[in-house]
Amino acid sequence: MIAERVSAWRIAWMMAGFVVWSAAFVALYSVLSVGCAFGWDEILVMGSLSLQRVVLVALLLVSLGTGWVVVRVSAIHREAAGGAGLTLKPFVESVAWLAAWAALGSTLFSLGPVLFLTSCY
Repeated sequence: MIAERVSAWRIAWMMAGFVVWSAAFVALYSVLSVGCAFGWDEILVMGSLSLQRVVLVALLLVSLGTGWVVVRVSAIHREAAGGAGLTLKPFVESVAWLAAWAALGSTLFSLGPVLFLTSCY
């Protein structure tokens, strides 16, 4: 029996979506703290939108866009590996694809409240 090999990078790719999520989480909440400390929530830039809200929403959109790129790249690799299957390579690619979707959902769930919750209070 010949063992099927999968690159370590492909195994690491399973974590890519959650690496994006964790970086976005740290960045967004760091910017939230800095913005509160410097009074960005009191500076209006776009009608009734504060500088704080604009920056937080921009970070949310960048993180969702980056997460979507991870989902699409995972989907391309999954299709190239032959779709879903029980052999090692399609399995690893399918797990990476599903993990990327889970991370994208986590990003929306945990960072999405910046769209409607108040900050700094």
